[in-house]
Amino acid sequence: MTDLQTHVPAPKARSASSPFGLNYLGFTGAMGLASLGDASWYIALTWTLSRSVSPAVAGALLALASLPRMVALLGGGVLADRKGPRRVMVVTDLLRCGVMLTAAALIALSGPSVPLLFAAAALVALLSAFFIPASGAVKPLLLEDRDLVRGNAMFVLGLRGGQAAGGPIGAWLIGVGGVALIAVVNAFGYLFSAAASWRVRYLREPAPAPERPRFWPQLADGLRYLRGERGILTAVLLITLTELACAPPVNLGLVLLSRRMDTGAGGAGLLLTAYTVGAVASSVLAMSLPPLRRGGLALIVDTALAGVCLLGTGLAHSLWITLGLYAVLGMVTGQSGVILVSLTQRLTASAVRGRVMAVLSLVIYASAPLANLLYGLLVGFLGFAATMAVFSSLAFAATAIVVLTPRLRSVRLD
Repeated sequence: MTDLQTHVPAPKARSASSPFGLNYLGFTGAMGLASLGDASWYIALTWTLSRSVSPAVAGALLALASLPRMVALLGGGVLADRKGPRRVMVVTDLLRCGVMLTAAALIALSGPSVPLLFAAAALVALLSAFFIPASGAVKPLLLEDRDLVRGNAMFVLGLRGGQAAGGPIGAWLIGVGGVALIAVVNAFGYLFSAAASWRVRYLREPAPAPERPRFWPQLADGLRYLRGERGILTAVLLITLTELACAPPVNLGLVLLSRRMDTGAGGAGLLLTAYTVGAVASSVLAMSLPPLRRGGLALIVDTALAGVCLLGTGLAHSLWITLGLYAVLGMVTGQSGVILVSLTQRLTASAVRGRVMAVLSLVIYASAPLANLLYGLLVGFLGFAATMAVFSSLAFAATAIVVLTPRLRSVRLD
């Protein structure tokens, strides 16, 4: 049984693949380009739906279109372990490219109808359920263990950069060529991503899949493995607590704070920008000065500061103070997330890494809607400040777990 280790040893000396080398840089660059296309497509999708149906119906359609990703994530993890993550990523990107090109052709012929857009969004969400676990499982095959923190930070930076650029580019493309043009741009993003995944070279080969594997036994084996690995379960629990604590303030909390301080939509936008700047800064910091030898200490500081920031936003009435709290919140949650994902990847056996990353992704994607629902209910019953205190307690609970777990408290990632 694998447990959290005081010092997770690096593999024996071999030809290293640096996160700053062309092999990994090309991979993360292509992922960023694909996320740019995704963000542009999402802008086009929401813009078109909001013009065709009521806001309530548009929101319901967007939520329903994302459900296939949630449902299929565990299956995506099984497939990544069975076929190898690189192959799954290539095939998934090619299929997503095909969906986008087909959607572009149909939109050009008949216009951007609601059923067509919904079907395209649902298919892309379904295929992304196979891509996401594979992309999490492939990074430990491309990098030395000591480089995982830098590599994950670079990957997140590429995704955030693509998402940030995709919004304004998508808005511009709508005016230039409409939804069909954005679908074509997104298709080429997936095509570049597939080419980059195909060209990437493994540092270590994935574990061979069993002969004649069957889906349900493979899935059950992965879940049994996770249940028996206390160290990995602890890391997943910490990620769950931080996601539950921090997702609502970055979603509903932005709007409620802007109303409370009477700053309007502009205030909500500034708060989101502050959080994003903090998150980007955390990626840059983790790339340049990764917390390798003091991973446990970094987790204690990050989760504790997250709790302080959440508590502070419930008490603050100044926009400038709240902007600072959101910037710090983005920085500490970004760093703790990179540390915990890197730790999970290192502790997980190669043969089941796709399934474990699928469970981790499912936790992350499921936490936000559940936490938003609870957040909205509590604000109605307890008020804003008390609700923020409740959610800050989740972050402090994560701090307590790290402090009270000696092997986690002293974990190293070098």
